Parts: sequence; structure tokens; C-alpha cells
Amino acid sequence: MPHVDADATDPTIVSPVPGGSGLADARQSLGPAVLDDLFPEGPGLRRSLQTYTVLLALAGFIATFGLYADSVAAIIGAMVVAPLGGAIMALAAALVTGRTRWQWLTLAQIVLGGLMVVAIGFGVSLVIPDPLGLTPSLDARTFPGLLDLGVALASGAAGAYVAVRRTGTDALPGVAIAVSLVPPLATVGICMELGRFDDAGGALLLFLTNLSAIVVIACVVFVVAGVLPDRAHLRERHRLRNALIAATASLVIIAIPLAWNSAESVMRAVRGTAGAPYVEEWIGDRDLVVVSWSVSGGDVRISVTGADAPPDPSSLARDLAQEFGEPTTVHVTYAPLERTEASAAP
Repeated sequence: MPHVDADATDPTIVSPVPGGSGLADARQSLGPAVLDDLFPEGPGLRRSLQTYTVLLALAGFIATFGLYADSVAAIIGAMVVAPLGGAIMALAAALVTGRTRWQWLTLAQIVLGGLMVVAIGFGVSLVIPDPLGLTPSLDARTFPGLLDLGVALASGAAGAYVAVRRTGTDALPGVAIAVSLVPPLATVGICMELGRFDDAGGALLLFLTNLSAIVVIACVVFVVAGVLPDRAHLRERHRLRNALIAATASLVIIAIPLAWNSAESVMRAVRGTAGAPYVEEWIGDRDLVVVSWSVSGGDVRISVTGADAPPDPSSLARDLAQEFGEPTTVHVTYAPLERTEASAAP
């Protein structure tokens, strides 16, 4: 990840504070080595960009194939390989230290890298036969909620804590796995190629949630740890304050649809539990099995299969409408099940 070389006299960093514990103790670990890792210059920058591009492209292919194959192992592998989390952490560090040049460079790196992963997902989807529906791995990344925001905040805090202490390299793979960055972008490309733009928007919202949460919480951790512009650079301090306000505001705005999604998920679960007895009563003693059923507002979709045809859903619609307290429409999909038997004698 790009970052700027700094020597021991770098005025943008507060001097280490002796004593303390926890995040405050991380001040003792701040110094040129930390900044060199975050902001390489010259040949180091070129190598960093090359490595970033190659690894991110490979992670994009791994994530796309893993999403199509519904392979959790492949998706986790993509998250470990992808260097996108390091780029986002560098953006937070640039914001906190007032490095305007690197703010734009890291932001461009994140945006261009993200577009590359979306393009990879779109391109791979062009040559793979269209699935009958989204795999569970794809579907899981199209409807983010507040729990995803919580995971991103905790993961971002862990990554920033490791960065300032420089003693937790063993924790970095865990941080990479915990927060989902590349798989949502690959999902955006796949869903766009499939013409499922609502799902693509949901996956993009998940990525933006993780991006905003990591930047905001990492800035907070860095500030608490003592990474601040020098007092002589008041202009940078003002920029830091404005950047934190803007990042926090974007996080709050993003949290609104997440809260809506979470509330909708809870409502679906509650209505699903409340409506299950009515569905069982509607089936009665018929030879039918409920393959799937879902509730979305006043829409109820039921898929059944069996040897017997399903009954008229009108009574079920009336019962559910009374239970839900609003007009309800029941959609029933029936797949006949035919049984045959044969016997033979020697």
C-alpha cells in the first residue's frame, strides 16, 4: 500500500508518550518504520502498486469463482489475498496525519481497484452460464444490515490497533477474513451482468458500509494512539476535523438503509414464525411438502411439492391477513411429485 517515507524528525507525528497501556501505550511504537510501511516512495511505491494490482486482480478472480461455486473456502482465500484493506487503512492514516497528497492517492487506489474487481466479476459472469438463481454466497452479500456495520467497525479497529502497535502481525489474516471487501465488489459485477441491479446495489452498499466504517474507526484509533498533525500545522488539524466530520456523516447516512434492512429482516422472521402454523393448517393431511416460503410485507410466496395438489390459497390468505394486520397476497408454486413402482420376478 502506498505511503510516504518519513524520518525521525517528521513534524506531522506526535512524539511518543512514555508509559500508559492499551491504545495509549501504542504511542511508544509510532515512528519512521510505521510510516515507511504506510507511505513508500520511489521504487518502493512502484513495487507496492504493482503488488497491489496483481494481488487485487487475483483476489477478484478467486472471489468471483468462489461466489459462483458457493465455496466458503475460496471466498475466505480471496479476502486474505486482497490488499484492499491495507489501502483503506492507509487512507485513514493519511487523513489523520494531514497528508493531502496521499489522501487523494489512496482514495484513487481504492476506487480504481474496486472498479477493477467489479469488471472482473462482470467479465467472468459473461462466460459462465447464467445460474437459475443467486447462490447463497451471492445472495448473502446483497442485503446488508446493522450486523455487517458492527463487524466492519470491530474489524477496522482491530486493523488500526495492529498497525500502530506493530506487534500483532498474526492477527492480520483474521482481520482480513472478518471484513468483506472484495466479495461484495465481485458480487456487484456478477449481478450487473445478470441484470439484477437491485442486488448489485445491495452488494455495493455492503462495500461502502465496510469502507466508511473502517475509515472512521481507524481514524479514531489512530487519534487515540497519538497519530496527529503537529501543533504548528493547525491547518492540517482543521482538515482532520473536517475529514472526520465528513466520514462520520457518510457513515450515519449509510447506516439508515442498513437499519431499514435489519428491521425488514426482523419483521420477515417474526411474520414467518407467526404464519407457519397457518401454512401447516392449510396443507392439512395432504401429501405435500413445503420446499420454501417467504414473507415480504404483504406478499407471501410458498413453494410446495408432493403427490396431492395444494388447496385453494384463499383461506390461507385470509388467515395471514388477519394475523399480519394488513392485506396479504399468497403466491403458491406447485411441483407435482409422481411416484412409480415396478417389480419383477426371476
